[in-house]
Amino acid sequence: MIDRSRRIHGDIWSTVSALATGIGLAIAKIILESVSTITLNGYMFFLGALIILADGALSRNFIRTVTVRPAQLAFLFLVALLFTAATFCLYSALALAEPATVSFLSRIELVATLILATAFLKEKISLAELAGFIVVVFGLLLMRYQASVELSRAVVLVVTASFLFGAAEVLTKYKIDWINHRAFIFYRGLFMSAIYIALGLAIGRIVWITDLRLWGLLVLAAFFLPYLGRLGYLKAMQNITVSRASIIVQSQPLFAAAATLVIIGTFPPAREVAGGLLIIGGVLLIMYLERMGRTKLTGGATKTDSGDTIRPMNSRRRL
Repeated sequence: MIDRSRRIHGDIWSTVSALATGIGLAIAKIILESVSTITLNGYMFFLGALIILADGALSRNFIRTVTVRPAQLAFLFLVALLFTAATFCLYSALALAEPATVSFLSRIELVATLILATAFLKEKISLAELAGFIVVVFGLLLMRYQASVELSRAVVLVVTASFLFGAAEVLTKYKIDWINHRAFIFYRGLFMSAIYIALGLAIGRIVWITDLRLWGLLVLAAFFLPYLGRLGYLKAMQNITVSRASIIVQSQPLFAAAATLVIIGTFPPAREVAGGLLIIGGVLLIMYLERMGRTKLTGGATKTDSGDTIRPMNSRRRL
């Protein structure tokens, strides 16, 4: 009964993460019609850091949220640099394409992570992963077929973002239990905001916002994206396996499409939806076949009473 209860809680938190990210992308799309990507991220990640700080205080975990060792702080700054570059590409793509399309494309991150892990961590690409890669490539080709210049640029930006996100994932792969999750979200957001604001001031691309409506949208974007979207995924991983949480989070593009239709009133063309569904299908194929292969290994996984398969501590996880 306890295992079933935890599984339900994990599924709910995974769905919350996917839903929050989908809504957040639709809100960010509206903001990008008025300000630059640098301005959006500079303010949004700072507000997100304040929200997680308030969450820590309300949860009586304020000290753990702000307390890190110098080595952890240096690591978080390095990770923030990668995430800054990745989010810049991602939200630059969002300014060019539908939120659902960007969300579909961002599923390529798993593929990028596997490629980087193969290159730098000497992990081997299995036949299951190769099969999934082929499906993902077909999805990309379908999405790019007779695409507009804006969509073509968006594809390049999101693929670049996926590899940067993947690099950050490889870097943090063995650090999942090293830093408190609230501290990770807080300092990552704080560092990313500082980098964006410093860059914006240097090149004259950041502006002070006086429109109260935009400030309200920024607060909402910060709540749904760097706070609830990330926290929901971390909460999910505390209750269910990473693979189960990851599968549920793949529904994010569908939530993004629904949120965009309700909030903005637009929907991506059928070709982009079909290509996006192929990308999701390829990612799910990789995860499914990889999990089937792990269950055949005697030392590669353990079973819970509820039947879930638990990865070893050094398995891929997204912070």
